[in-house]
Amino acid sequence: MDDIDPDTQPSMSANEATQKVLRTDLAIGIGGAVLGYAEAGTALVGVLAVVVGFGLLTGIAMAVVEHDAVPGVYPEVAALASFIVLAGAVAGLVTLSEGPTTLVLAAVLSGFGVGVIGNRLLYGIVFDVPAYRLTRVREGAQSRSR
Repeated sequence: MDDIDPDTQPSMSANEATQKVLRTDLAIGIGGAVLGYAEAGTALVGVLAVVVGFGLLTGIAMAVVEHDAVPGVYPEVAALASFIVLAGAVAGLVTLSEGPTTLVLAAVLSGFGVGVIGNRLLYGIVFDVPAYRLTRVREGAQSRSR
């Protein structure tokens, strides 16, 4: 197995990596928001709190992972913990909500998309994309070029 030589130049510039992160995350976010809306339509207005709440949870989870917000914990471990928290939130919403399960899941999907879009607009347009995410994109491009 080849080790990545830290002295080699990255295969893409910071600008190219930022563009790739923006394209990828905005496509995922728009896809989630649109699919959730396509499933539930205007009925999402009735569960708007779920959309907003899950959007905030998703945005916070992404920020925690990308900003190394938990000192001493690998970002991959933080990502797994964030996934478990989000999955628990979905289970709780489905269980506790009085609305139909399909409507709640559509709201969660839309909220996920909104959260990804919001996070990437904040950390991609307003502020720089976090270094951790840029490094991951560059490493992926470098491993594919071999």
